Amino acid sequence: MARAKSTRRAEARRRYRAEQGLAPDPIDDAEITGDTPTTRPAAATAAKGPVVPNQRMGIAQAFRLSFRPLDLRGDLRALPWIALHTKALWVPLALVLGSTALFMVTRGEDVLSRVFLFPYFIQTPAIGGVFIAGFLAPRASWLLGIIVGVVAAACYSLLVLTVLADVATAAPAPGLTQEVISSSFVLSPVLGALFASAAAWYRRFLAYSNPNRGRQPAKSQGNKPDGKTRTNQKAPARR
Repeated sequence: MARAKSTRRAEARRRYRAEQGLAPDPIDDAEITGDTPTTRPAAATAAKGPVVPNQRMGIAQAFRLSFRPLDLRGDLRALPWIALHTKALWVPLALVLGSTALFMVTRGEDVLSRVFLFPYFIQTPAIGGVFIAGFLAPRASWLLGIIVGVVAAACYSLLVLTVLADVATAAPAPGLTQEVISSSFVLSPVLGALFASAAAWYRRFLAYSNPNRGRQPAKSQGNKPDGKTRTNQKAPARR
């Protein structure tokens, strides 16, 4: 049943692109035929984001077309290419690791690391890093969310055992530290996959509902001289 629904959605998206005269999407074609696009050109096409129409579609239609079925094998195969050729993985990982390093150096005494970086990129759930990963991911957003979530959980556990333990005003209860670390490694990857998938859906929804967003308007040439003719130049006045 799930396979039939995903195939119907992919077929509807392909029909819409055909009616608008748009280029085919290899991901939707793979969902219909049951194959997985593994070649480099297909991956490069997917990295450019969803194919959007030139005209704005309805909100309800954009809402439906923004969903993507889970393709476990295809996402695993695309992960190395995404990690090496896009910013979807290394940018959030750099933010998580950089936030952890800054928090360890300043011991959380500066406002930036204590108020912004720590709660959004380190502490469970580290929604900042996984949201960026999902928004930048051409596909496999849930998988990137898991990876970023695991790294954030490891950094959070490191801070719990070092900096946070030193600055705590009272000794933690027995077993509380182990419970916090265990829950971070369980919750952070799961919530990371959910938040990253939601961010990827939101990016596709924006692309479908407002296809002209971010495009530069074409500049009109007007009556600017092209340098090939002197018709636009004024003739010298006769004396």
